[in-house]
Amino acid sequence: MVTSDAPCHIAERSGSSLPAPAAGIAESAESRLRGNSYLALKNVSCDYRDGILVLRGCLPTYYLKQMAQAAVARIDGVERVVNEIEVLAPSRREIVRV
Repeated sequence: MVTSDAPCHIAERSGSSLPAPAAGIAESAESRLRGNSYLALKNVSCDYRDGILVLRGCLPTYYLKQMAQAAVARIDGVERVVNEIEVLAPSRREIVRV
């Protein structure tokens, strides 16, 4: 079940820090997600441009979607996070009896 009709969650950060190089910010965000204790966050990709960090990928719950956003929200140079992660219910596998 794809919940693509749900609006994207946008978080803005007040205050400004010295901007870091764009590639470094995207790499830092992905590194933070991969180092997180929630293993599913390793499947989230990040793009950064002009202070905006965009999160993309698929996760099984809205909770994990929020955790991904929270994990990257306070990175220096990130003024806004656009969360485009899709929440997909885990597929049910049919048991085939032989």
